[in-house]
Amino acid sequence: MQRQFKILIAALFISAVFLPWNSLAQEDVVKLVFAETVKDVEGKKNVTEAVGNVHFEHNRTHLYCDSALFYRDIEVVYAYSHVHINQGDTINLFCDSLIYDGKTEISKLQGHVRMRDNKYKLVTDSLEYDGNKSIGFYKNHAVITSIDEEELKLTSVKGYYYATNKAFFFKDSVRVEGESYELVADTLEFRTETSSAHFHGPTQIIMDSSYVDCTRGIYYTQSGLAQLWNGAWLYEKERTLFADSLIYNEKSDIGEGYCNVNLYDSTENIQFLADYLWKSEGNDTLILENDAKIIQFSSKDTLVLMADSIFHYEDTSGEYKTSIAQTNVGIINGDLTIRCDSAYFSDRDSIIKFHFVPVMWSQETQLTADSIFATYYDDDFHEMYLYNNAFIATEHDSVHYDQIKGKMMTAWIDSSKIQKVYIESNAETLYYLTEDEKDTLGNDVKAVNGMNRIDCNKIYIYFKNSEIENIAFIEQPTGTYYSTDLIPKSDLFLKGFLWQIGLKPKSPFGE
Repeated sequence: MQRQFKILIAALFISAVFLPWNSLAQEDVVKLVFAETVKDVEGKKNVTEAVGNVHFEHNRTHLYCDSALFYRDIEVVYAYSHVHINQGDTINLFCDSLIYDGKTEISKLQGHVRMRDNKYKLVTDSLEYDGNKSIGFYKNHAVITSIDEEELKLTSVKGYYYATNKAFFFKDSVRVEGESYELVADTLEFRTETSSAHFHGPTQIIMDSSYVDCTRGIYYTQSGLAQLWNGAWLYEKERTLFADSLIYNEKSDIGEGYCNVNLYDSTENIQFLADYLWKSEGNDTLILENDAKIIQFSSKDTLVLMADSIFHYEDTSGEYKTSIAQTNVGIINGDLTIRCDSAYFSDRDSIIKFHFVPVMWSQETQLTADSIFATYYDDDFHEMYLYNNAFIATEHDSVHYDQIKGKMMTAWIDSSKIQKVYIESNAETLYYLTEDEKDTLGNDVKAVNGMNRIDCNKIYIYFKNSEIENIAFIEQPTGTYYSTDLIPKSDLFLKGFLWQIGLKPKSPFGE
């Protein structure tokens, strides 16, 4: 009964002392709502001491503590022990002591500081909070944890919390830790509404089976999705992926790269280049578009496959791979180069198929047909099968070309050079006889001194250094010899001859 009487007297004292200068109509001034005991501080003008369940109110901010000194004329509160600030029913701050300035609405919190909203909790040893702008600032390390995501923890040396935007801004030694990843950065913005980390400087994301190195981007902590730009690297156990912009989902292991994409597989010693790349889970399927290239490095000749788009995938066993290239296809393998509109390669049967009037060059020799199949194994081409309208041409000069045509041909390749050709049906040949001479500068050259034109059903042709060395005619050949000055212009070219050296692919290595 005596305690209730004291509380009643304290309340009446508050009303008598404060209401005259702190009118209820003035909601923008600090008001002492309740305390168990209230008294003026002796020797200090306009200073009130409040003790026991102290409650202050200022606009939409409520301040609670065990005891406080209230400087009424400057509207400053020094609060001590079990201090609690509540703003808008969403922001709550706790500490051992604080200074609250009612004119600026800035609170300076000290000792075991905790700040929390509906989703996140911040812990530090000191904090400044601007209630007018709803911004909190710390500069001596803090730990932020998620209430919903048990494993999520963020730490940094300095940071801001923008309560209105529900966003943190971290600076210096930033670290984000989740269940299956760790993110390290120098500068980072974390938006609580979307659980997304926005980084604006050198950043590393360490995941269970991969590692990301980048400078700008967003990481969504709940979905595991990373959106990166300004150059990003993705490191996996056996593969390295770079792109100007990269989208990667750590949980699904699906990724997309944009501009200057470079994927290298160290186990296969193979490189994938494009302006766009899509990769599936486990990297068993790749789609490359816009200036796409696959480069297979080997101890022999490096194989380069180029096209507008390439589809590359592994079978379910992961043992065999298939590549399908479409539009503006180019292949380079040492001295052997190929141009076609589409190509299909399967290492299960060691076959490469070239479609839509492919053109192939072996040094100075050009081969064409409606379609070409080739065997490729042990990092080398071995046989070429030319189907329908097969044609071989070798340039001596801008006028004279050795020419071979037939319905079907088989060419044997060794170290990217043609060694032998077999023409199965309707073979026609036109080749020039040459002799060694010296030009006006004293250089050794081969001068044309005659032409043989021979037709035969089947022919074997043997090459040396990309030139015809010997021809074996089978089944009654018929032929004509012309000296150089008597070759009819109409007989300079076989029907279907077309020299297409301008289509020859150029090496991506600038050679």
